[in-house]
Amino acid sequence: MRKGAAIFNLLSVLLLGLTGLLVLVYLVILINPYVPFNPFPPSGGTARMSRASPTPTATPPFTPALPPTWTPTPTATATPIPPPTPTRTPTLTPSPTPTWPPTATPTPRVTRAPYPFTCQVEYRANVYGIPWSGVAGHLQDLDGNPLPGYHVAVNCPGIPETFDHIAGADIRYNLMYGSAAAWERSCDPSAYRALDIRVRVYDKYPSPDGTFRPVSDWVQVQLGDWATRSLGYVICTLNWEEWRNR
Repeated sequence: MRKGAAIFNLLSVLLLGLTGLLVLVYLVILINPYVPFNPFPPSGGTARMSRASPTPTATPPFTPALPPTWTPTPTATATPIPPPTPTRTPTLTPSPTPTWPPTATPTPRVTRAPYPFTCQVEYRANVYGIPWSGVAGHLQDLDGNPLPGYHVAVNCPGIPETFDHIAGADIRYNLMYGSAAAWERSCDPSAYRALDIRVRVYDKYPSPDGTFRPVSDWVQVQLGDWATRSLGYVICTLNWEEWRNR
């Protein structure tokens, strides 16, 4: 029994070796089919690999060199030198003659306003919040300080001119308009109306003849028939310095 197994193992090893040798032979034939033991070599006989012979290089034909062509050397030409340019003699420029004595340039002066007060109009809604049309305002100096006591004349359309408004005399207007020299005049206390109203400021003190002279020009106030233009607010500013402490 053991002897039969040994023979079987030997045959297996022999078969495995022959298989490896066969694979090796096929591998060599695959790499180089021109080996002597290849039973089916490629057609054309056995070819041997040889080193490629170098390709012959053609030698260029000999070309005889000709002697260089003689080039004549140019003859130097003398460049004429221009004569010197004459220099002009400088001319003496006369200096300006000073004027004696010098004339003084007058300094421009600010034009004096024709009246002590200059007025401007601002349009706004009246303080009552109801249908109402009229004018109001206040008097001040250049620093914004109130100037009470001046008379204000108001001329409403269809109403006689009034002269009984004194700036700052009614404390209600002072509180309503935020100035101690305020005044107010209603031209229509029940409706928004488009009106042309004239306003003028007069002096706080009468002249020797008993009349009050105007201290501003006439101011034209044009109201509209809507709420935001129902009040013409007149601000009159004193421009004459000598009237500051009157």
